[in-house]
Amino acid sequence: MNVSMAWLLYLVAFSCLLALTGILLLIISKYRHHRHHKKISFMRKYLNDSLSLGSRRQDKDFFSNNVNLAVPLFLELRQTLQFESSHFLLNCIRQSKIENYYQKQLYSSRKIKRITAAVYLSAIPSVNSTLALENALKKEQDYLVGLYLCNSLVDTNSLSAIPTMVNSIIGAPLWYRNKVSTLLCSFGVEFHAYIPNLLSREDIEIQGLLIDFAAIYPADDLKNYLLEKSQSPIKDISYRATRTIGIFYHTLLNCPQFLNNPDPVIRNITIQALTQITTKENIINLLPLLTDHQCEDRTIAAISMISSKRPIYLDFLIELFYDPNYLSVKSSIAKILSNRIEYLLAKLNNPDHQKINTLVGDMIQLGKINGLIGFLNKNKNIEIENEILAILRPIIESNSVLHAEFATYLTHRLLSKLNIEPLPPPQTIKNTSIEKDKLLFLYSILTSVLLFFPLIYVCRYWDNLLLSPWIIHLKQYVLDFNYYVAYYSIAINSIYLLLLFFSILGAYQQTKYWNLKQLTFLFKPRIMPSISIIAPAFREEATIIESVNSLLNLRYPNYELIIVNDGSTDNTLHKLITYFNLEKVDPHIQHRLKTKPVRGVYLNASIPKLIVIDKANGGKADSLNVGINISKKEYFCGIDADSLLEDDALLKLASMAIDSPHEAVALGGNILPINGCTVNKGMITATKIPNSPLARLQTIEYLRAFMAGRLGWAYLNCLLIISGAFGLFRKDRIIEIGGYLTSSERFQKDTVGEDMELVTRLSRHMSEKGLKHSIHYSYNANCWTEVPESLQIFSRQRDRWQRGLIDIMSFHRKLIFNPKYQQVGLVAMPYFFLFELVGPLIETQGYVMVILAIALGVFNQHIALLLFISSIMMGIIISIFSLLIMEKEIHYFSRKELTILILYSLIENFGPRQLISLWRISGYINSLKKPVGWGTMTRKGFATTSQTTINKN
Repeated sequence: MNVSMAWLLYLVAFSCLLALTGILLLIISKYRHHRHHKKISFMRKYLNDSLSLGSRRQDKDFFSNNVNLAVPLFLELRQTLQFESSHFLLNCIRQSKIENYYQKQLYSSRKIKRITAAVYLSAIPSVNSTLALENALKKEQDYLVGLYLCNSLVDTNSLSAIPTMVNSIIGAPLWYRNKVSTLLCSFGVEFHAYIPNLLSREDIEIQGLLIDFAAIYPADDLKNYLLEKSQSPIKDISYRATRTIGIFYHTLLNCPQFLNNPDPVIRNITIQALTQITTKENIINLLPLLTDHQCEDRTIAAISMISSKRPIYLDFLIELFYDPNYLSVKSSIAKILSNRIEYLLAKLNNPDHQKINTLVGDMIQLGKINGLIGFLNKNKNIEIENEILAILRPIIESNSVLHAEFATYLTHRLLSKLNIEPLPPPQTIKNTSIEKDKLLFLYSILTSVLLFFPLIYVCRYWDNLLLSPWIIHLKQYVLDFNYYVAYYSIAINSIYLLLLFFSILGAYQQTKYWNLKQLTFLFKPRIMPSISIIAPAFREEATIIESVNSLLNLRYPNYELIIVNDGSTDNTLHKLITYFNLEKVDPHIQHRLKTKPVRGVYLNASIPKLIVIDKANGGKADSLNVGINISKKEYFCGIDADSLLEDDALLKLASMAIDSPHEAVALGGNILPINGCTVNKGMITATKIPNSPLARLQTIEYLRAFMAGRLGWAYLNCLLIISGAFGLFRKDRIIEIGGYLTSSERFQKDTVGEDMELVTRLSRHMSEKGLKHSIHYSYNANCWTEVPESLQIFSRQRDRWQRGLIDIMSFHRKLIFNPKYQQVGLVAMPYFFLFELVGPLIETQGYVMVILAIALGVFNQHIALLLFISSIMMGIIISIFSLLIMEKEIHYFSRKELTILILYSLIENFGPRQLISLWRISGYINSLKKPVGWGTMTRKGFATTSQTTINKN
């Protein structure tokens, strides 16, 4: 046995030992978790009971001996329970002198230790601890630590710390100023008493602080201050002051000083505030602003809102429509009235219907027809239908543009009554040059990969090329190729192992930070970003109600839920309307992104968080863009409508933005298969691994991809994939780059990989602008989604994933190996190019060469051991440690289930992996053909435990 063979055997033994170590760590983790949970459960129960029953000596000793567990537990319980200052647990903690330890830790060189000390000292308040926190804040240089120190001072109600907290915002970044301002404002009347010391200060940070306080604490002494600052030459201060005036003193804005202000932002803020005044006089005051192109949209929205609050004013608007004094705003009034087309058409049977007929005809002439088309297609009142068609006939006969619009979008039945031939929907002109470049890019890669290894062989054996028989060359080529594939496999799995190492560090860091975040802190105003959850739904009737119930029950301080029905042909929309008792409304939508037409918006006043949008079919990306247009929050969360979030998933994900040293432009959550789990009214009541072998294989795949992949990439700030099933994005940045890639938007291009493409384009945009940013992944923010259980659907999914990757790599090929884009250009994009795009082409050739090597008798022990180590053992090791990371915080799987998943991590190497590679090759080939969309995936629906859940169709 030569040395190289011995080393291979050593590597096999080492990899087996590493795999066994991972399994042992899983077993130990299970045991420790069970023991820790049992101890915490006892302590929690005893603390609850002790509030009324007192305590015994031996129990006090138990807590004294476990003070490291008692402090975080006490911190958790005091958020919901009131403890006396003389409570025995507080005495135990103080007697242990751990308070002195945490006071010293306030000056630790490690940031996480300083934060931990700040949080824990707030749980055991004392004069010395408060003084220590205040002194630490004066010296703290890290703003994240400063935020936790300020929160601890607020929690201990340290009024003496107000001046220190105020001074800490001077020169601080905006995110810190906003959050600390909120904390200062929580002092309420005590902070108001300190305000006279600040009124004369000209620091922009102090001015912003006082304006923030005035927005939540109405006081006469601040009214004049706001009016003064509304005229400030500093734009940010004047805008914030004007907005705050609009909250409590909106009548002060109803004057030329604000309505005719030269700054359009001030005018728009004023218009928005004046929607609170529901009078005819206010409408008349707003009408001149309809001629201002910078304020027209906002004014239309304002008057529409006023008329929705007071429908009687619609008749007044109809009078204004025909008033010769308002001819200049006639078209804008038509827009307002077109939003209430159903109200107008309902009056066609009234005595003054002739006037309404004329009005409808004029609105059609002005091109305000979207609402009318939607009404006609759904209307069931034949009398009203005949009245409208009678109005339409002469107009469309004389107007070719309107003729084409109605011929395209009206139903065939209505068109036959109008004697009009239907027209197909207009085709968006696509950027064909991009597709030609893509084909050239793909053919060049394919040619290079197919010629690369033969050229290496020719160069290596040039001298003997014509001297040996072809069969000898064939055997040598096959032998060499097998070594190349083995080394290639070692390279890619070594990268995975390196990512796994960073993933372990990332999981440890995330767990530490999450455990320090108290709900009382996270639920304070403006600490967490506001979020619009956008869930596109296309033919999701099997799961839609469970999903919406789940999303409505999330634990998060400030969010709205937008369900976008993407022209479903099943009962998706009907189920939503019926189950949630929704009514159609006509809001004014600001079209910041170009999308397919919106057919209706549905609300229920008793469920204010829920908005349902019905739109023409345009695909998932187009639906997300529609949701962005109607959303009102700072961030938006894209989620699949067939997915369920754990109740704290959004909280865990969004809270990572607090810890980010730079602007968090995107955050991604963890995805797990819901197949096999039990669901009751949108809540997962039992987590189990799937029964389907195919779904179990995907469970291993998901765990490895997320725990050992995305977590590591995020730690290196190189993350380029955020799953479309659960991702969080900063809305203003996404609007800047044109939203999701669709044929309707600026790039005139669709893609089947919209989630990765958006993140890549966002990273590219931020790098080109020179803006520091971060993209995060939360390993413990879990989203559960249904995965395919049939080979046919599974193969289509993998084919689409590969097409999406290829499309993105082609569209953003400028980034590959480009140092301008830093880690993304030099690390992330080259990885995806070499191992994810080119990889399947090499791997598939490798499988063929292994078969040929066996057939030709050149498959030796060296190759067998290399492939075993690189392909099987390294894959198993990564899978086992991925399970270990997954089980770090919450143990989802039983010992039996863990054993099954480990077994499947071995099975997947023999058949499934090869089959997936072939499907990825199929995706490559299909990318050379005419582009196709995502297609559809049949949903089985969730396993439920309640008869009130949906029927599975």
